Amino acid sequence: MPLSFLYRKKGAVDGTQLKNYRPVSNLPFLAKLLERVVQTQLQSYLIAHDAMPKHQSAYRRGHSTETALIKIFNDLLQAADKGQVSALCLLDLTAAFDTVDHEVLISRLERRFGLKGSCLLWFQSYLSQRTYCVVLRGVCSKMIQVLCSVPQGSVLGPLLFILYTEELADLAAKHGVFLHAFADDNQLYLHCKTEEAQSASAALERCVEAISCWMSANRLN
Repeated sequence: MPLSFLYRKKGAVDGTQLKNYRPVSNLPFLAKLLERVVQTQLQSYLIAHDAMPKHQSAYRRGHSTETALIKIFNDLLQAADKGQVSALCLLDLTAAFDTVDHEVLISRLERRFGLKGSCLLWFQSYLSQRTYCVVLRGVCSKMIQVLCSVPQGSVLGPLLFILYTEELADLAAKHGVFLHAFADDNQLYLHCKTEEAQSASAALERCVEAISCWMSANRLN
C-alpha cells in the first residue's frame, strides 16, 4: 500500500508544533486513475438511487461553497421577510478526515447505501494495510499502521467522508433544525417568531449536544 507524508496544515502556523501537520497519502498515478473510475461508478450509483446527501455542497457536481452560502443566506432572508428571527450555529470539525473509523465507515456503506459483496470488499481492501512514516533530513521513522482515516489527498477520501457523516442532517431535523454542510463545515440554523426565541435557542442547544454525542460515538471531534 502507498505511504504517506506530512504537510503543514496552514502556512502561517508554527512549524515546530506537530499538531499543525497532517498525513497526506503519496498515491501513485495509476492508483488515482483507479480511484477516479471507482468514484465515477459510486457517484452514478448514489445519484441513480437518490442517495447523495441532499444537504451537502462539497464534492458534488453543480455544488460549491457559493451554492452553500446562497442557500443559507436565502433561507435567512426569507425568514426575515416573514417577520421571523434566525439562530445560526457554525460547527467546524478538528482533523475530520484523520479520525474516520474504518469499521464504522464500512458498516455505513453497507447499511445506509446498500454496497455489498465484492464492491464492499474492495472498499475494505482500499482502506486496510495503509502505513505512514516521517522522513526528516534523510532519516526515516519506523512504519506506523494507519488504523483510521480516509486517505488525505486521495480521490475517494472526500466522498467517503461525506457518506460517513450523511446522517447528521437527519439528526438535526429531529430537533427542528436545518443543517447544510460543506465537507466538514456544518451550518445549523432555525427560524422562529420573536417571542419564541428562547425556546428556539434551547432547541438549537439540544441539537448541538446531540451532534456532539454523535461525533464522539463516531470518533470525530
